[in-house]
Amino acid sequence: MKPWIIRTWPAVFLLPLLLVPSCERVDTEPEPEAVYTGELEEKYAAEGPYAVEMSRHPVDDETIKRYQVWYPLEMEKSSERWPLVVMANGTDMPASSYKDVFRHLASWGFIVVGTEDKYAWSGKTCSQSLDFVLGLNEDPESIFYGKVDPDAVGIAGHSQGGVAVFNALTGYDNGSRYKAAVSASCPGKVQAGLLSWTYDVSKVRVPLLLTAGTGLIDATVICPLETVQANFDSARSVPVAMGRKTGIDHGDMLREGEAYLAAWFLFWLRGDTLAANCFLGETAEILHNDRWQDTASRNL
Repeated sequence: MKPWIIRTWPAVFLLPLLLVPSCERVDTEPEPEAVYTGELEEKYAAEGPYAVEMSRHPVDDETIKRYQVWYPLEMEKSSERWPLVVMANGTDMPASSYKDVFRHLASWGFIVVGTEDKYAWSGKTCSQSLDFVLGLNEDPESIFYGKVDPDAVGIAGHSQGGVAVFNALTGYDNGSRYKAAVSASCPGKVQAGLLSWTYDVSKVRVPLLLTAGTGLIDATVICPLETVQANFDSARSVPVAMGRKTGIDHGDMLREGEAYLAAWFLFWLRGDTLAANCFLGETAEILHNDRWQDTASRNL
């Protein structure tokens, strides 16, 4: 089927696709093992050096339900301050449904927070999550007391969560605390507009990584190349990189992109010079990785 045919489907057909759970496969084939062809991508796809733990914090909020905070176990005994990543959920994908992503980031030395919000596009629960963890950082009774680096905060999201990333960055006072962001498979302005999910990438003021897949649904309905390119073009004043992973569809993109997700935050939040090689300059690995296409970078 030609891409233009799907992109011109009436809204009545597009809406159900945008509301499909973000990490649910759209076919019945067995889920394949992730394939990594870049040396650094393979490195950061593996678990990091830290054992991890998770703490739950129930709250009286029907949307959030509970904060789930994953962290390196070493944090409990360390005097070090650790970078924080806020996760923005995709449609019908509460944090409890993709624990492997939280665990993976925590294993690379991040505190990672998420909620049970199933409709996160506005960025509100991301803003609340950030305030919650920074509050724990000031609470002498918390295991996170003095352990969070408030100057090393990132945000990431997939699908509807990709929209939430932009809104958390630009629509809330504490958005200025973020130092890096990743938006994966973010619906285009037209697609998002069908559900009144508004966002403005031109207001983003932090380094930004944009990813998507070339599988049928991502490439022709939810996040086609022109969407990734438009968002890349809108982020004129910040370091920005983009790429689409070849053959990967919407439901798999979060898992398939977690290597460069980790590397992006290692670079910007931990100053990791090896991870920086994934993105810096004309020799950046992502620009030459055979499993990625339509790659580009600016101000890097």
